[in-house]
Amino acid sequence: MRNLELIEKSYLEAVKGVQEEWFLYSNSNWYDYVMNLPIHLRVTYLVVILHNQVFNGGFHQYFVNGYGQFANETILVLLDVGASKRANILEVAYKIVNANNLSTEIFREQLLDKKIQSLFATDELYVPLDKLDNEYYNLVEEDIETLLSNYLKSC
Repeated sequence: MRNLELIEKSYLEAVKGVQEEWFLYSNSNWYDYVMNLPIHLRVTYLVVILHNQVFNGGFHQYFVNGYGQFANETILVLLDVGASKRANILEVAYKIVNANNLSTEIFREQLLDKKIQSLFATDELYVPLDKLDNEYYNLVEEDIETLLSNYLKSC
């Protein structure tokens, strides 16, 4: 099976149980669902979501759309698949968005409730996050498709 096919198969399996209303209302169902996926599906979901969100609209979009609630977990899985430079970029983005150094749980709640002022009420994060978008885009030496598919093949 080709790399992309393997990733797509795992991703489709990972999102089978995702409910549309989880994106509309702030609750823990979405987070709990993802965290309870088998590890290979969780890794696939977190890596694919990050990659697609950043390439579609940048880190700003990743956080605004609520996917940033998984930032800490995504940093860990990026390290697991061998994408340490991408993990470092996401960690910097997370620290920019979570400038008040909120606990993971409080950050998740405030993100989903759209209460992080610097992200939702102002445009002050566009420039620093845009710089990180460019770093992420230009990171050709860490081919996420190859790294993720190699990880999946090893499971």
